[in-house]
Amino acid sequence: MLDNLRQDFINKTTQLVVVNRELEVVDSDNNLFDISKNSDITDFHPFFFALTTIFDEELQEETFFCVQMEVLGKHYFIDIKTYIGEDGDTLVLILNDLTDHYKTVHQIKQVRNESIINFNISQELNQQLEIQRSFKNKFLANVSHEIRTPLNSIVGFISVLENTEISREQLDVLHIIKDSSKNLVTILDDLMDISKIEAGKLDIKKRRFDFREFVEKLAKTYQIRTDDKRLSFDFELSSKIPRFLVGDHLRINQVIVNLLENALKYTHQGGIKFSVTTSSVNARRIPVTFEVTDTGIGIPKEKLDSIFDSFTQLEKRGLFGGSGLGLSIVKQLTDLLESDLEVKSVEGEGSTFSFTVFMGVSHNQKKEKVVKKKRDKKDLKGAKRPRILLGEDVEVNQLLMMRLFADYGAYSLDIAKNGERVVEYLDRFPYDLVILDLTMPVMDGLDAAVQIRNSSNKKVSKLPIIALTARTSQEEQDAAKEAGMNAYLTKPIDADLLFSTIERLLSRYKRKDKVLEISEEEE
Repeated sequence: MLDNLRQDFINKTTQLVVVNRELEVVDSDNNLFDISKNSDITDFHPFFFALTTIFDEELQEETFFCVQMEVLGKHYFIDIKTYIGEDGDTLVLILNDLTDHYKTVHQIKQVRNESIINFNISQELNQQLEIQRSFKNKFLANVSHEIRTPLNSIVGFISVLENTEISREQLDVLHIIKDSSKNLVTILDDLMDISKIEAGKLDIKKRRFDFREFVEKLAKTYQIRTDDKRLSFDFELSSKIPRFLVGDHLRINQVIVNLLENALKYTHQGGIKFSVTTSSVNARRIPVTFEVTDTGIGIPKEKLDSIFDSFTQLEKRGLFGGSGLGLSIVKQLTDLLESDLEVKSVEGEGSTFSFTVFMGVSHNQKKEKVVKKKRDKKDLKGAKRPRILLGEDVEVNQLLMMRLFADYGAYSLDIAKNGERVVEYLDRFPYDLVILDLTMPVMDGLDAAVQIRNSSNKKVSKLPIIALTARTSQEEQDAAKEAGMNAYLTKPIDADLLFSTIERLLSRYKRKDKVLEISEEEE
C-alpha cells in the first residue's frame, strides 16, 4: 500500500528530464509537463539556458530553488536539482512541483513577518545596529562601484596608450599611473573583503597551484621594490616544500602582500627578509610558515593590540600614506585560513610578522606546459564580422570600448545607452552577442537580460549575454546568472579576458544558430 501511495505521489509532483551538452532533450517521463525528445529544453522555458554554466563549471550537483514558471497560463513554483551523468555529457534534471508548498510558506512568512515587526518594536537598539551595518555595506558597495567606473577608463586607456608609439620616459610614467591604479583597486578589494568577512560571505577556495613559482614571483617583485628604496631584501624558500600545493593562494597572496607592503612602508634603512619554511615532510598535508621581518620603526608595546583594528595606522602625523586597512584584513584573512598571526616587535628596531597555513600536497607534481596566446590585432578584410551590441550609458566607457574593439579588429560594435534601447536594437537588427552594464538608466542590465531571454524571437532569446560591470558582489553575480547571463566580467576591463570570453561564447552558440536557421527554413 505504501509503495502505491509513494509512486502516486512521485507521479504527481516529480518529473525526470535528461539533456545533453547542447541542451537537447534526450529523455523525459513527462509526469508534469509535455517536453518532447530531441527538442531544445530552452524552448520549453528560457530559464534552462542557465544550464550551460553547470557543464562549464563541472558542477556535479546543483539545486535551483523556487523557480517560477508559467506553463499554458498556469503559474508553477519548481525546485530543480541537477546531476551530471556518469558519461560527463548528459545532465539529469529532477523537477519537483512545490507550488502549494511555496504558497503556504509565503502565507506563513507574511504572518511571521507581522509578528517580527511587532517584536522589533521592543528591540529598537538591535534594529538600529543592524541598519547601520547594512548601510555601511551598501555604502562600501556603492563607493566601490562609483570609483571603479572612472578607474575602468583610466586603466583601459593606459592599455591603449601602451600599444601606441611613445617614448621610454612616457612609458615609465604610464607604468607609474598603472601601478597606482592597481593599488587603488587593491584598497577597494580590501574594503569589500572586510565587509564580506563581517557578513560571513567570504569563503576559502582551495585549488592546486604552483607554490614555488607563486612565492618566487612575490620575492622578485619586492626585490625590485626594495632596490628602489636602497634596502636589502633576503628571500628564503625551504627545499622541503613541494612545488605544487593545494590551498587558497589568492588569500595567502593578499596576506603576504599586505605584510610586505607594511614592511616596505615603515622601513627606511636596513632591509626586509621574507622566508617560507615548513617543519614537516608529510606526503599529504604540511604546515607552511610565512615570515616577514623588517628593520623599520617597530611597534610600541601599548599599540600591539590596536594595530589590527580597521583604519588604524602607527603614525598620525601624515608621515606615512595608506588606508589603515592592511593589518586589519590580514588578521581577518588569517583567521579564515585557520591560522594565528604572530607579531614580535621592538620600537626603533623592527618587527616580525608570521603565520602558518596547513596546505595539501598535490599528488601531481608535474608542471604543465602552458602556451600563452598573444592577442594581436585582427585583420578580417572582406570577412563578415560578428556584430556585438553594447549596453553602456557612460560616454567615456563607450569611447574606451570603441577603441578596444577597433584595435582588436575582429568584431563590429554598436552601442545603446540603456537597456530599453538594447531591446529596441535587437528587434530591429541582427546581432551575435550582447554586452550589458548592470547599472543603466531607464532599464538596467538585469531587466534587459530578462526581456531578451523572454523574447518571442528565438534568435534573440538565445543570444549569449555578457555582464560587464563595476559591481563585484556575489549577490550581483547570482542575480546576473538568474537573469540568464552567460558570463560576468568586472571593471576595470581586462581586454584579453573580454575578447577570449566573446570568442568562447560565440563559438559555443554558432552551431546552435545554424541548427535554428535550418529548422526555420523547413517551416
